[in-house]
Amino acid sequence: MQFTFAKLLAVLAATVAVTALPATETEAKSAAPSPIGPAVGAPSPASELSPLDFNVGAVWTDANMGGNAGFLNVDAIPSGCRNFVPAFTDDISSIEVDPGFLCVFFIDINCGGAAITVENGAFLPDLNGSNFQDSLSSFECFAN
Repeated sequence: MQFTFAKLLAVLAATVAVTALPATETEAKSAAPSPIGPAVGAPSPASELSPLDFNVGAVWTDANMGGNAGFLNVDAIPSGCRNFVPAFTDDISSIEVDPGFLCVFFIDINCGGAAITVENGAFLPDLNGSNFQDSLSSFECFAN
C-alpha cells in the first residue's frame, strides 16, 4: 500500500472528526493526550511540534485507555525512531495504532531490544502479563 498525501489528509480528517471535547477544564487537562517524544536526535523538544506533525495512534499509562494519554506524533512516514518522553518511558499499559499504520514499540531507547508490533487499527487494551507492560521506551511507525 502506497502512502499518499490524500491518504494522510483522510487520516487527519478522520482523527479530527472523532475527537470529543472535554466538558470541563479539569477533564480537558486529564483527557487531552500529549505528544510523547521527538525523533531521536531531533533538535526541537516535543512541545515544539511543527504543523506537519500528525498522530498515528496513542498510548496510555494504565490499562483500558486509562491514566495519562499521549499521541504517537510523527512528522513523516516512515517516522524514524522516536523515544518516549520521561512521563511515558517504561510506563505504558495500553496502545492503539490508527488504521493504515504499523508501529513497532521497543523496550530500549533508540529502538533497541525486544519489540512488539501493533498495526492497522489494532488496540491492545492491557499489556499486563506480557514482557512489554511498563517497559516500552521508543517506537517507529510505517504505512501499512
